[in-house]
Amino acid sequence: MALPKTSLPAQNPAIRHNPGSKGPATRLLCASDRTVNPEKFIESIKSIKEINLHIDSVAVDYQKPAEFLSAIQGRDADILILYLPRFTFSFGKLYDSMGDLGIPLLILAQNPDLILIDANFAASLRTNGARVLFATSPTQALQMIKALAAPRILEGKKAVIYGRRFDSTSVPAHNLSEDYIYAQTGVRLQYRPMEELMTRLKSVSEIGAEKEAERWKKEAQQIVEPTESAIFEASKLYVLLRSIMESEGFSAISIDCLALLFNPNPPLPFPCLAFARLRDEGFTAACEADVCGLLSSMFLQEISKKPSFFANVLSVNLDDSTILLSHCVAPLKMMGSEAAPLSYRLRDYHGMGKGVVPEVKFPAGIEVITGAFSKDLQKFIMWPGRIRLGAKDESVAPAFPVGFRRVTCSNNAVVTIKDADHFLQNIAGIHHIMITGNYYRRISEALLGMNIGIVGPSDFTAPETI
Repeated sequence: MALPKTSLPAQNPAIRHNPGSKGPATRLLCASDRTVNPEKFIESIKSIKEINLHIDSVAVDYQKPAEFLSAIQGRDADILILYLPRFTFSFGKLYDSMGDLGIPLLILAQNPDLILIDANFAASLRTNGARVLFATSPTQALQMIKALAAPRILEGKKAVIYGRRFDSTSVPAHNLSEDYIYAQTGVRLQYRPMEELMTRLKSVSEIGAEKEAERWKKEAQQIVEPTESAIFEASKLYVLLRSIMESEGFSAISIDCLALLFNPNPPLPFPCLAFARLRDEGFTAACEADVCGLLSSMFLQEISKKPSFFANVLSVNLDDSTILLSHCVAPLKMMGSEAAPLSYRLRDYHGMGKGVVPEVKFPAGIEVITGAFSKDLQKFIMWPGRIRLGAKDESVAPAFPVGFRRVTCSNNAVVTIKDADHFLQNIAGIHHIMITGNYYRRISEALLGMNIGIVGPSDFTAPETI
């Protein structure tokens, strides 16, 4: 990306170039103060073998904003390194002049025993919306460069959503676009009409669907409400979706499933059962055509190599610092591919007499992480926790607008967290994603490489007690 020839903040984040997203080499520009010599540091960057880097350097005067901007304007860079002077009383109006250049800024302080002015400069740049990393040693800066320059964790993965473009029935995302999503995450997203699934479902092999249906029935502890026909139709949809994922190389899929609720004769089976199986098989299957939820699921499943629980945040209890997560799709292999699958009962969808969902009981005491991208994909809200119990609410709701007879979804988990009030003020949206285990360090490193910030509690360890 050529650095802008204006001091105004970047006006179109959708064209922002993130390191690792394209091209054979990540381009670094080191802007060093004229009073210091960066050659040793630059040589250490060149010695990094595992990542293809191209580094350019320019000498600047940090006390002269116009001269500084003139020196960097028009230069191609994916990462800008600000190699500061050893001491200064102030950086003046430089941060106002720089705005947000649209790429990560890595500030390297030269005097780790006297960082107050440098730290203030970094904080001031952040007020412009810039993503700023602050290092107090060359070793720390090199680690940051490696993380920033490595290919992003979701780079080049493909996802498909069946439904209206960025207009989910329950979670619209009109602020996003395909180009912006790729710039932020590396994911190539496409939309397709739900009518395509309706047409293709008619040609699905009944033999494959029968085999899948028998497996669900055989392995279930109990079949409570669903009919044989409902299980078979749900299995047909799984066979279709699995074939689409495999034949076209998709890593993730979603359907605007809540649109089906408003049709007395839904043209498609509810996808809950199919999505549970797909997640167990390593795919991301996100509910309700929720774009941010889909990307969050892809991210956490890629980090953990485990299927995720895509859940509504039903409530936050500030008194006992718990959250209630609930949804109708729960994978059976949440503990990992090598662990025993969770046992399940087959239920209908919210007591409506339609659909099939696997109802599991989450094991109490296990450590989990819940997380989700913010609506603008600029932040990742992440909270460690520990499952307290699976909560069930079987109360009926005869007056519920879309015909729900059971108030909550079939799968529920009460999760103990820290700083519940802070969580409440930073909920990412309707959905948060839960995975078992604590992957804070891996998540942090991956988000650093994606130029995405973290919002979370003051302590990222899970509560010891539930």
